[in-house]
Amino acid sequence: MPAADLPGSVRLTRERTLIGRDPSCDISVDDNAISRMHAAVDLLGGRYFLTDLDSTNGTYVDDELLRGRMPLSGGELIRMGGCIMKFMSSMNKEANYHAVVHELMTRDPLTNAFNRSYLIPVIDKELDVCRKQNEHLSLILLDIDHFKKINDQYGHLVGDEVLRVFCERVRSELRKTDMLARFGGEEFIVACRETPLKGAGRIAERIRLLIASTPFQTHGGRIDVTCSLGVSSSDGVELSTCDQMVSAADALLYDAKNSGRNRVFIFDPHKTRCDGKRG
Repeated sequence: MPAADLPGSVRLTRERTLIGRDPSCDISVDDNAISRMHAAVDLLGGRYFLTDLDSTNGTYVDDELLRGRMPLSGGELIRMGGCIMKFMSSMNKEANYHAVVHELMTRDPLTNAFNRSYLIPVIDKELDVCRKQNEHLSLILLDIDHFKKINDQYGHLVGDEVLRVFCERVRSELRKTDMLARFGGEEFIVACRETPLKGAGRIAERIRLLIASTPFQTHGGRIDVTCSLGVSSSDGVELSTCDQMVSAADALLYDAKNSGRNRVFIFDPHKTRCDGKRG
């Protein structure tokens, strides 16, 4: 967290700093997805340690669920509900502050996936590299099936929980070079660097199986969730721009949903149609 003289920052000087929804907490966050006493940062022997206080939705550090107590060294992204905080040393206040602002501007606060406005320019730059180095960039467009029914039946808080769990599962199937972004609502996109169409198709199928194989554990109960996916890849001819690739993946996603959902549809330039897989 930035130094105290910067806007929106909190300097941690107490032996224990409580974070939660309760107004009595040292850092009070108005978010129903955050528990009243959600987590604590302890100052012990000149070092900071983060502990989850048996919160309902958990505390995540750099996208990993916090278990027990962990030391903080600086730079960690801490997510609680729809709130993202960054723990920082005060060695360089201005640089740290701008780093935090940049990080928060590029992330979706609910899922910690990158946001659409950040990913599109990245894809454009990657396509330039692909053209120069004769490589492939592939896109996977994902949409949670019947998500409106989940919101209507269980409420928006459970819907938010489904979105968070969905992203955690998707990330578990991605490589370090892949990028996950929230494209809008319950729709997400994965950019797969240096990956031809078949490789991206295999990643998409693994994601589909992982989502559908095990019900989501939520505070509204166990919910069966599936997703539909469309896969496109740059070929330098038909799909050479970000708009073209996204449009192709979106059309495939639409076809996957119309064909029964819980399917992967892959662009096939030779047949000028898509191949579909489903469970």
